[in-house]
Amino acid sequence: MRSALWLFPIFCLAQGYVFDCLDDCECDTEDEVIHCHNGDRTQLRLPSGARLRGFPVIGLTYNKIVTLPDETTLLAKFPDLKVIDVERNPDFDCDSINNYEHIKIVSDCFKNITEISKVPKLFRPTKECDLACQTSKHYAKLHEYVLSLWEILKDKYENFDLDQFFTMVVKKIHNVGQDINNRLEAAKSNNHPKNTKPDVEPSEMSIRLDGEETEI
Repeated sequence: MRSALWLFPIFCLAQGYVFDCLDDCECDTEDEVIHCHNGDRTQLRLPSGARLRGFPVIGLTYNKIVTLPDETTLLAKFPDLKVIDVERNPDFDCDSINNYEHIKIVSDCFKNITEISKVPKLFRPTKECDLACQTSKHYAKLHEYVLSLWEILKDKYENFDLDQFFTMVVKKIHNVGQDINNRLEAAKSNNHPKNTKPDVEPSEMSIRLDGEETEI
């Protein structure tokens, strides 16, 4: 699990925060997406106990998912869930998509394949890119994935119902994009973490980083 030292710059860069959740996933409260990419997961880990509210999207790209929990269970654990992205899961059971009425399952099924890149992991600081720089780049890639997902949705599902709530989420994601780019450039210009002035003092953070699921 990532330490608070690694996660703290991500909190500040997003004007929200990203915290570890489920099985080494990243819950992003700014873009309102749960990122569970690039692993060997064969199933979606559900929250134990409390529900995870405020996340309409779960990204599960580049895993080994075969089936997902049933829709009733998913909505009980993720009340705001609208979309699950299981692209690049080669063994996914395409027939199971018919079992989901209220959640849109984005997949590679039926030769409906789009270009989607892997979301890189958070790398250790280097001389060329310090801690603030690395976390800025990582968050920018997470945000880039979310933006590309909306384009995929429009491409694959022309009749996808973008209700008022979902439209507001998309608008917020686009609005935060420029801020992320500005912060990324600022991070690149600094060569040491001590030059980075966080927006929030560590003592003010109340996020639990012990791996337990957090209800929003």
